[in-house]
Amino acid sequence: MPRCFSHAVFYLVLSFFGLMTGQAKASPEGALAHVVSVLPVWPGHEQGGQGAHPGQAPEGSGVVLREGVIATAWHVVEPARRIDVRLHDGRIIPARLLAHDAASDIALLKVEETLQPIAIAPPPNLVQPVCAIGNAFGLGLSLTCGVVSAKSVSNAGFNEIEDFVQTDAAANPGSSGGALVDAEGRLVGMMSAIFASGSDTNIGVNFAVSTELLIRVADALLDQGEVEYLDAGWQLTRADRSTVALVAAPVVRAVQSDGMAGSAGIRVGDLILEVGGRRVRTPRDAKTALALISKAQKEVQVLYRRGDDNLLATLSFAVSEPSKSANVKAVTSLETDCPHPAEICQLRQAVFPISSFDPVGSATRIAEDLLVTNRHVVGDQIEATVHTPNGPLKARLVPSSYQGDLVLLEVQNLPDTGVIPELDVATGTSDRYRVIGADIARREVRVFDPGDLIALPEKSAQLGRLHVGAHMQPGVSGGALVTENGALAGIAVGGGDGRFEAIPVADVRELLVLRDDKDAIRLTESLGVDFVACEEAMESAATQSAKDTVLADVTDICSRSSNHGQLLKAGRILAQTGAFDQAIRIHGEAVDQVPNSINSRMSLLVSLQLAGRFEDMTEHARRLMELAPDDPQALRFSIQSGVWGNEPELAEEGYQALLKADPRQAQAARRFIDNAPPTPPRR
Repeated sequence: MPRCFSHAVFYLVLSFFGLMTGQAKASPEGALAHVVSVLPVWPGHEQGGQGAHPGQAPEGSGVVLREGVIATAWHVVEPARRIDVRLHDGRIIPARLLAHDAASDIALLKVEETLQPIAIAPPPNLVQPVCAIGNAFGLGLSLTCGVVSAKSVSNAGFNEIEDFVQTDAAANPGSSGGALVDAEGRLVGMMSAIFASGSDTNIGVNFAVSTELLIRVADALLDQGEVEYLDAGWQLTRADRSTVALVAAPVVRAVQSDGMAGSAGIRVGDLILEVGGRRVRTPRDAKTALALISKAQKEVQVLYRRGDDNLLATLSFAVSEPSKSANVKAVTSLETDCPHPAEICQLRQAVFPISSFDPVGSATRIAEDLLVTNRHVVGDQIEATVHTPNGPLKARLVPSSYQGDLVLLEVQNLPDTGVIPELDVATGTSDRYRVIGADIARREVRVFDPGDLIALPEKSAQLGRLHVGAHMQPGVSGGALVTENGALAGIAVGGGDGRFEAIPVADVRELLVLRDDKDAIRLTESLGVDFVACEEAMESAATQSAKDTVLADVTDICSRSSNHGQLLKAGRILAQTGAFDQAIRIHGEAVDQVPNSINSRMSLLVSLQLAGRFEDMTEHARRLMELAPDDPQALRFSIQSGVWGNEPELAEEGYQALLKADPRQAQAARRFIDNAPPTPPRR
């Protein structure tokens, strides 16, 4: 079933987007010799290449960067107990992990085999033909071609450090770590991430780590075993609308008095135009520009604007040793390493790293002896370990009949000097938010990049959520979502693709009240048991040939668990096995639970799309367009469902919006509307 599914997705998506206007040259056959299939052994999973059904075992790809040294994506090998690689000639040999950098999602493997490194291409141009080579769905190395869609992408939202080459060359699960090559077989980038609308399948928006960042990170890992990113000692934020109308550039919001930027004369209010000769338009652009500068470089030129004058400053970097701590650390006091407003920085003292069912999560303090975290962090456990500056403490689960993704933890002897935020903030009182949580890569609790409010909770939804652009990543679940003035607005849950979700602080108040409900103990226990049972059912479905009984277990148990994140994951697994009716049911439950969740509605639309139910897509595509009127990914759904779902006015409305949001993609959409291929059959 997965084999047919992958082919159907390829033809369906390709026919819609009309991405290729001409055939790109095929990469020379020799380029395949520089790419390998990566076969990690994850706990509880079969190893790829050993008879597992294609697409079921965790697999990835790798590219030979130095003789005997293979670069791959860190997320491919992070959980691995053992790693093998399959060469282009079919031989399988062992590999060992040399080093990794979680911030950029890059890892290096070593093999005892004379593998020659791939040639490096010059910087690519837009619309330049490129081809992706990778182990898609574990089927072995394959090659797909497209063009360079964008360069220097720093805001995709996958990694802390990003410098992506965007391409429409098809990529799917298993492609991560593979090679993006030019027409001569030279490396343009390492395949890293795909926008998949929750379906884990290619939709023509794929990302490769630029060779500039890849080589910068690889050199540091080979030389020092770690990557130290330079710190300018400033805090940047997006400029206001009136400024952006004149020039796109981040504005300096704060400067450390003893930092490099402050020493170079940069002040609050200055606009940063270039860093090291690289044009920057957003705070993430500036972060990437600094990340590309190696430790050995002592100075970097910064072009900035003050008033009507463009000025040049020289940042001289003093090299500091990175932290060697093995654990994520809690914040002991209001330290000086936080380049954010003081009222936000001090709230780091209210967030603690915790370990339970999920080995790394966060929890937010709401009383002298109470923390709140996500149910999916605790699972069915009745205890958790809270990591404090004074050492680990045991926390006890407090029953409550609240049925959403929040639980209470009682813990004694939390720091007396800690901050306890108020719980009286009204939902929707801010337009901009930040998340405070555990950063696994940095091994600390920190403040993440800010983001705007996307949508408020749907008033009719029992478990509505705040939808924000504030960055979240693994480890922050249970952390604090805070406003610009440092008020607690909600508890971070997760998300992706630049769209993240938090449970409003009003639900925390409800969680506290429902401690006294007569069903508190029973509901807390049953929801925890169902959560773990759903996880086990999904793992079973992912590690064996899909059988009707297994799929029925996933559908029934995960529906009973009613955990929003699990509903999305379960629907994705069901869709991958071709169980479209069940996938649509589960994703529909996720939408009903959190109606304003863009990611949930996209997941439902993908399930409907794969099932060929385009008329059923139109209602959800229209709602999605209301929620995300400037999102090309959302607008493409309205165009596709409008054409194939017999609502041409919806397609035209989506096209007009896409014309404003992304004129380049609108050209392909116009061709699709005017010359649409036959509607794919219902499945």
